[in-house]
Amino acid sequence: MSHIQLNKKKLSMLAAAASAVVLAACGGGGGSGPLASANAITGVAVDGYLQGATVFLDINRNGIADAGEPSTTTDLSGRYALDYSGVTGSITGLPVVVTGGVDSDTGFAFAGKLAAPIESARQAQLVTPLTTLVDAMEAQGLTADVTTAKQKVATALGLTVEQLSTDPVAAIASNPGIYTTATALQRSIQMLASANAVSGESSHESQERVIRALATAIRSQASAVDVSQLVASVPLSNSNAAQQLATAVTNSVRTGLDSSGHEGAKAALRAMDEVRTRMESDRNYSLSRAADKIDTELGKTTSRPYYQLTRNSSSTAVVNTIRNIAGTASTTLTQPANTTGRLLASNCFQCHGTGGVGGFDRIRGGDAGEIREYLTRSANSSIMAAHAQGYTTAQLNAIIAYLQQ
Repeated sequence: MSHIQLNKKKLSMLAAAASAVVLAACGGGGGSGPLASANAITGVAVDGYLQGATVFLDINRNGIADAGEPSTTTDLSGRYALDYSGVTGSITGLPVVVTGGVDSDTGFAFAGKLAAPIESARQAQLVTPLTTLVDAMEAQGLTADVTTAKQKVATALGLTVEQLSTDPVAAIASNPGIYTTATALQRSIQMLASANAVSGESSHESQERVIRALATAIRSQASAVDVSQLVASVPLSNSNAAQQLATAVTNSVRTGLDSSGHEGAKAALRAMDEVRTRMESDRNYSLSRAADKIDTELGKTTSRPYYQLTRNSSSTAVVNTIRNIAGTASTTLTQPANTTGRLLASNCFQCHGTGGVGGFDRIRGGDAGEIREYLTRSANSSIMAAHAQGYTTAQLNAIIAYLQQ
């Protein structure tokens, strides 16, 4: 199965489009971070490091980057500098929101949505799946303040408050539990959002509903649980499937780390993302069925590495086999000249590959107009219908125009 990764030169160009102001490193020296002014929030966006992602200050808390709201783009290390000099009043408590871009740990387009409440304009702001839960608790009024929200999330997931503010990738060697918890959480959120999508709702709106449900569950959590137990506790369809996914992601990433460090974890995570997106595209949330289909497509019906990863994810041999397969699956994408619909189309890339030419089904090219067919189908009939009907006609036409190049 071929997966398309963005050319690093292209990502560098995206990162260079970020706000150009006075140099200030994001949490470190040496001038290696994005440029920042005195009136800028700096930080890093992490699932793996999110490259070329959109970062914005959600002033009206509607989850959308509206005109007039400060925005910027992350660099190749997921770092950003968000200039808020045009904002009137205090920004404390407002959320920094991250969408789009490419997950550097998997090479796949990031279809999730992350957020973090600003505690201080002078403090670097980490944005991860864990801080997204903190923001959801504070935004819904489930806790009195951000400090209490952080304590609740940390306690519920068996972490410390300090660990919530720790870069999960940078801490892999010293504290791998932060990384495994964050990555399992994000994949569970996206799967549950797919399984519980409703007509007319965008994927990000579906994810927000799931995140709010998880935050509500955390409020009443009396003792520490792992991610699989947390997602199983929410009253949503296919929560048991999300529990199985969280367990498989956690175990396979741990085994990847044990076998070959971060590179092993990347391979395991990439494979689990392939399985998850297959579940979502098929609208069938059986982990083993999705893995079996991928093994069949790869001609691996005897060794069944993807199936084994989901069922026996503690096996170093299985992770190494997956890593060898993934190591031959990279190619380069050249961006079309007109990128007007690229940001909207990025929601498609999680299943169909970056640029719409990898993943499970090619949607880039002259046949992209067939996407319109899903407007006449029931939103519950397939994930394609659910996604297509979440856009306006103008937005869908922009996506098709981009993909047809």
